[in-house]
Amino acid sequence: MKKISLWATMLALLVCGLCVTSCSKDDNEKDGGGGNGGKKETTYNFDDYINAYYVRCERVGANLVVELVFENITDHDINDAKLLLTNGTIVDDLGNPYYVNNREVVLASATNINSTSNYSTTWQTLNIPANGYAIYYIKIYDFDSTNSAKKLSFDLSLSSSSLPVEFNITAHDFDIEDRRVKEHGIMTNDTALVYTVTNCERVGSVLQIDFTVTNDSKIDLGNLTFNALNSSASDDLGNNYYTTFSQIAFGAGTYKNEYTQQLEPGKTINGRLRITNFDATNKAKFVSVPITCSSSTYTFTDNVVRFLTIPIKDNRPLAAGIQTPDLKLDIDLKSATVDENGYLVVNYTIKNNTGENLTNVGINDMSSLLDDLSNSYYSSFMKYSINGGEYHTAWWGGTTTNIEANSSITVGLRLETPFDTHATKVSFSHAISCDNYEFADSRVRFLTIPIQK
Repeated sequence: MKKISLWATMLALLVCGLCVTSCSKDDNEKDGGGGNGGKKETTYNFDDYINAYYVRCERVGANLVVELVFENITDHDINDAKLLLTNGTIVDDLGNPYYVNNREVVLASATNINSTSNYSTTWQTLNIPANGYAIYYIKIYDFDSTNSAKKLSFDLSLSSSSLPVEFNITAHDFDIEDRRVKEHGIMTNDTALVYTVTNCERVGSVLQIDFTVTNDSKIDLGNLTFNALNSSASDDLGNNYYTTFSQIAFGAGTYKNEYTQQLEPGKTINGRLRITNFDATNKAKFVSVPITCSSSTYTFTDNVVRFLTIPIKDNRPLAAGIQTPDLKLDIDLKSATVDENGYLVVNYTIKNNTGENLTNVGINDMSSLLDDLSNSYYSSFMKYSINGGEYHTAWWGGTTTNIEANSSITVGLRLETPFDTHATKVSFSHAISCDNYEFADSRVRFLTIPIQK
């Protein structure tokens, strides 16, 4: 819901084609004198009791939301105010009807601008306080997929035990606003949240999307839950990435399929979405990712926020280098040589740029090593060493170490089996993990590493 700070700035319904009539069994009363049998009409003016404002008619995600405000301008409560959508139908200027009965249209109401009742097929009966307000919401699901409709029309009736008559309200030709970002941006699910994509980059075999979420409402969004499981992401090559490939994290938290937290008004949180095993061809240039969103204290207009055609960065070395597993790690090849025993020895450094001390950094699960002559060397012959220390078997437990913030370690890999001296390049990978930090990718990949002769 949009913030409503100055009621005087809202457009009166009259300028949107609203017409009000009243009807009552007492509309025609006999004249009390003269004996002429004449009748006079008793007229009740809607604007003697209520000011009606059109606040919003806007596309949000795949839905359309309409907000109306009725202001009680009397000094008495308007009790049991009942607003009805005539015939349960709304029509756009293309002639498309939208119905309450099959829940294409749902309704909600409140007397507090910072809260919304649950949507249903009827508006809640309200007591509008003296000199107070009632807010009425209309939500139309999957509104006009052609994005061609420009106006909206519907009819209402308002009755109350405190009003002398029932008022019929004809509300036609509301302008439909559309502020959604349709390319290289985000289609938001509600004005309560503001999203910004700060980075979208390949990291190892993973695509990592960094974004921020700001609570732009006036209420605490409780149990704000983001779920990366319910819809599939896709790239511009037509590849789809389903539930098992997408996970989400916030702050320094670990990746999960579903993430729940509190978000106070005006506060911003940093989020990360990762898609594993992303596009092995390395040709995708854009990605689109839907994320479901819900809260225990707020009903969003659409329960899906859509990151649309986000451009993909790729700063990885894809040949003659190393694919690092995280943007906060620097991995630098120092040497790859064959020693006096005919063993291949590879030395490289890992620098910790995360800003925190990394504990129990595990290096293990070595893949088979391949040379450019199609020879394969199995991990059972490979051992690791940290900072020149003792070598440990790579294919079993590997080794663990700590890396202080902004410092580096040196890793040595030794292949303890004769190596083909005619080979000029090798390729391999190994797993990397940490107790207190989750890397974007779980493996370090050495791609066509040149052997020094």
